[in-house]
Amino acid sequence: MEVCPIEQRSNKQANANSGIDLIKYIAAILVICFHCERVFQEPELNFIFKNVLCRIAVPYFLISTSYFVRRGQQKSSGYTQRYVKSLLKSYLFWSLIYLPVGFLWIQQNYSLTPITYPVALFAGFFYTGTYYHLWYIPAAIFAIIVVQWLIKKVGYPILFGIAGLMYSFGSLETYYAYIKNEQVKHFFDQYIRIFITTRNGLFFALIFVAMGFFIWDYREKFASYQKYSGKLVVLAALLLLGEGLVVYKNSGIDKNFMFSLIPLVLVLFWWSLTIAVNKAVDVRRLRELGKYYFFLHPLCIVWAKSLIKSYDFLSHSWVQLAIVLVMTHILSSLIISLIEYPPTGYVDVWQRIKFTRFSLPVLNE
Repeated sequence: MEVCPIEQRSNKQANANSGIDLIKYIAAILVICFHCERVFQEPELNFIFKNVLCRIAVPYFLISTSYFVRRGQQKSSGYTQRYVKSLLKSYLFWSLIYLPVGFLWIQQNYSLTPITYPVALFAGFFYTGTYYHLWYIPAAIFAIIVVQWLIKKVGYPILFGIAGLMYSFGSLETYYAYIKNEQVKHFFDQYIRIFITTRNGLFFALIFVAMGFFIWDYREKFASYQKYSGKLVVLAALLLLGEGLVVYKNSGIDKNFMFSLIPLVLVLFWWSLTIAVNKAVDVRRLRELGKYYFFLHPLCIVWAKSLIKSYDFLSHSWVQLAIVLVMTHILSSLIISLIEYPPTGYVDVWQRIKFTRFSLPVLNE
């Protein structure tokens, strides 16, 4: 892979963006792998793959999203408002799609009375998502708005201090088994009882969005040290692996938060700005596929589970994963093709729902 200076000429910027698109596409596949059943039979290997490697995906989405949002903000004063408005439209669309599946999941996992369903719906839409993967969008919107405001009010040093403290509190769910102070544990138990998780815009997304803004604002200084980015990625990856082994020995409530993700995702994104993808690779297509992979794969997982119940020979974990990946790819490709080449007589209909092609907030145009 060749290295090219960042932000000097438009064609070189396109090369930098193509590297980001490639990594995001890989990250979308990692999200699918994470949400599927056990991938490896060996517990240690499966943990490293799903709870170390796959955990890189969402922070990378957040930092790439915020990097391009920051670029858009500096080009247009009303960019954030337009971006959030468009994103909310897409979020509403996908929330309605997943609403029936989400209610079915709630009925299977929680003892809620019908009178509490409106509360669950409100919490789902504004906090956890109407299905498990949709939490990402309200978290990203919240973090983008808060980071933009804090940069204006207090600047980056205090912003990173606040974001670091928030992330540290959120990490208690990962390091719950290591909490020795009973008062801290009791307080955290009360928080989890009410808010379910710390994986949200305040505790999780804030620091990664802040980093995306920071990289754009100081891109020229980052560019002067690009020659070290590859080595730093390797070093940060080793740190994450070591932290993952610590977490594996004493697993907490969940494993969303690892401190090594912060430097790793930063240098990974920084390094991806230097990747020049071969022109034969259609990165625009990969960008579109990655968006739909994210949104459609839970439906494909549900369908695959129904298929496997009918055919026992499909029950192997790798077979299940392959089925989900193939189904997700085919469905995503079909939707993209229908949007690009709508059936005769349905052009107006497709134009009205065309916003769905911009559904995942990791745009870089």
